Amino acid sequence: MKNVYEIFDEFEEAASKKEKLQVIEKNLSKTLVQVLELAFHPDYQWLINEMPAEYKIPDTLPGISRCQLSTEIRKLYLFRKGDDTAERLSEEKRKQLLLQLIESLEPREAEVVIGILNKDLGVKGLNYKFVKEAFPQLLP
Repeated sequence: MKNVYEIFDEFEEAASKKEKLQVIEKNLSKTLVQVLELAFHPDYQWLINEMPAEYKIPDTLPGISRCQLSTEIRKLYLFRKGDDTAERLSEEKRKQLLLQLIESLEPREAEVVIGILNKDLGVKGLNYKFVKEAFPQLLP
């Protein structure tokens, strides 16, 4: 199974909308669907306005990091507006948890998490409209 960022790279290289859709379809996974939903569904809003100033890009090689996006994505509830646990955390504690999360991932996976929290994955052609068309049941 490919990493989400590898799918995004392939998506950007696809020349047509049809080819982009084929990239998504052939690489469909629970993690990819979660990333798209968290990034584009309007019900997901985040308590993080900026990345922690202390964030330094980890120098781990792909496949060698302590954690993977597929397992760590479930922790994003800690940063979600409206979540009781997230709302009870101090801003400083949320920043610490975010820093731990993104520094535990390989750099490109950390970029995906940052993209989710910014509501912009930074992938050319991958936006709300495309995801809504590709997965009509996923987004309102």
